[in-house]
Amino acid sequence: MDAVWQEGKSLSDRMKYMLDNQLMCDVTFHVGSDRSPIKAHKYMLASASPVFYSMYGGPLSEKGDVEIVDMTQEHFKMMLMYIYTDNTIMIDAKSITGLMYSSEKYMLVNLKEQCSEFLNTNIDIDHACDVFQTANDFHMEDLKTNALNFIFKNPRECLDSDDFNHLSAECVKLIVESDKLNCEEEIVFKTMIKWAKLRCEKQSIPTTNENIRKALGNLLYLIRFPCMTPKVFTDNVSSMNILTFEEKERVYDHFNGKHTDIFSSKTRFRVIIVRCEVDTSSFTWSYSGIDDCIDFETSNDAELISVLLFGSKRDSALNRFTLNILHGSTVLNTIKSKLDSSSSNDQGICEILLESPVKIVSKTTYTVQLCMSGPSTVTGKNYIIKNTSSHGYFSVTFLQSSLYSQNGTCENRGQIPGLIFVL
Repeated sequence: MDAVWQEGKSLSDRMKYMLDNQLMCDVTFHVGSDRSPIKAHKYMLASASPVFYSMYGGPLSEKGDVEIVDMTQEHFKMMLMYIYTDNTIMIDAKSITGLMYSSEKYMLVNLKEQCSEFLNTNIDIDHACDVFQTANDFHMEDLKTNALNFIFKNPRECLDSDDFNHLSAECVKLIVESDKLNCEEEIVFKTMIKWAKLRCEKQSIPTTNENIRKALGNLLYLIRFPCMTPKVFTDNVSSMNILTFEEKERVYDHFNGKHTDIFSSKTRFRVIIVRCEVDTSSFTWSYSGIDDCIDFETSNDAELISVLLFGSKRDSALNRFTLNILHGSTVLNTIKSKLDSSSSNDQGICEILLESPVKIVSKTTYTVQLCMSGPSTVTGKNYIIKNTSSHGYFSVTFLQSSLYSQNGTCENRGQIPGLIFVL
């Protein structure tokens, strides 16, 4: 061993060297299923973790070797490397769950934040469900909301992903019970059957209709069978005998105009109302922290679930904003966040999901109030005051705002290009 190994090395390099070469260690852990010994230094552990400090810093401190049976050697060593080198570890999809568990168990706040950052950057079609499950398991509410909103925006792709099949019943419930899941009920049903079959296979029981129903449990009643067409229900559901005779009868009653109280008949389909075209010229809309406001009325009762905003032409642009939905002077919903233009669609429009749906009463005036700062965004042209859905049974009329729209948005120009509802 080099007698002057300390020379020219940083503190983290020296600490890593001592760990790697097991120099002057004073505690031994027996980790994992085979209890392999891993040595470390009480001082370093106690300096990073309140849990380790309690283990070694008081009158009831641990004596002798310590067994760690709920972690793998790989994850324990990665946690030690984090403690000794101050964040210089590589987190990947394979290690993230183990490191999240380590950060929770030993109260390593910075490690948990580093894991959260990794997960936030991996919310995509292939991993959104896995990120959602991890965030739910470790009580990371902001990350959980971000992942759930991504699933709501990309329902067919996320429900078709392999990770959906491995979600817990709790996470499946949070997805399937929501009105924000903009997906045909036939797809929801087929996805749930696939999920239930895998649960049966994991328990090594036959995938009979009876066992599939047991695996679904109360999740079965979150599937909105009355929202299917009679043909889809007959061809894909009734023939499987997943439902009882009475349940099928009640769904058919609904098709014939009778209300069913067993399954929800509320459609998940979103009605997207866009009041203008995107202006592809060089004209932009600027922001300086003053209000853009627009009023609207609907022809039918509905729930407002999202507001559309213009994004910047630059994908990397970030705008800070506060968005309020008001009825008169009463604030019904508020969002304070950042508008990330990289999330915009091909036309440069971003969808802002509300924290919870806002009940909208027909022929009643509501206000969207936006206060934004940051880079200029694209804007619109050919604004339409009265907009009717493609199905023709729902319309929205945009009006000059009752509030002072200081930044210039009104019924025929400006920000807030559209709204999204469920009926």
